Amino acid sequence: MRELLKLWAESFRKQGWEPVVLSMEDVKTHPRFDFFFEHFNSMPTTYPRTFVNACWLRWLACAHFGNLHNEPAVGLFDMDVINYSFPARDPEPGKMEVICSETPASVYLGAVLGSPQHFLDLCELFISWKADEHDFVHRLNAYHLDDLSHFVRMFSPLPGDTARPKPDWLIKTNGCALFDNLNFRTEPLVHYGSGAMLARKLWPKFKFIKALRPF
Repeated sequence: MRELLKLWAESFRKQGWEPVVLSMEDVKTHPRFDFFFEHFNSMPTTYPRTFVNACWLRWLACAHFGNLHNEPAVGLFDMDVINYSFPARDPEPGKMEVICSETPASVYLGAVLGSPQHFLDLCELFISWKADEHDFVHRLNAYHLDDLSHFVRMFSPLPGDTARPKPDWLIKTNGCALFDNLNFRTEPLVHYGSGAMLARKLWPKFKFIKALRPF
């Protein structure tokens, strides 16, 4: 993990960003941490609990960091998203941008720009939604909710599914590709997801990223 974080930070510094790694200790100082943690920890999931809780809490961590440092906007970038040519910038005025080029999925997470308030508003939205029949995983006979499943329901519900209300300020923009789609060689950001890297035996991923596409 440390080696991957070094690559991540190096790639963002080269594009004018100031990368900061946030941890559980950072988000715990949020005045409403216990409230949000209780709700997130009760969300049904088929994933390991610590993993899915971290997915939820990263949104609160960004809100908290931005407010503590009086930042008008912050970026949320997964540690396996590498920056090749995405300059430091704010999102569109009044908007939160989910940066994902639509190949192969219509929406995925890993690169987000928004104001601290947008991140906090999403946390409020997450905890207001309850699992319904569209969140039931039949092969596992269990309900599952995570942040990505919420975004899919907002932006591109599956056939027969019911869309969840999407705030007007939440938009998608191009600029981040998933490895190893063809556009991973040209997009400003690339998300080197663990599934794709493991499937191609490119593990640990930090050893292969610069060979796949130098930055």
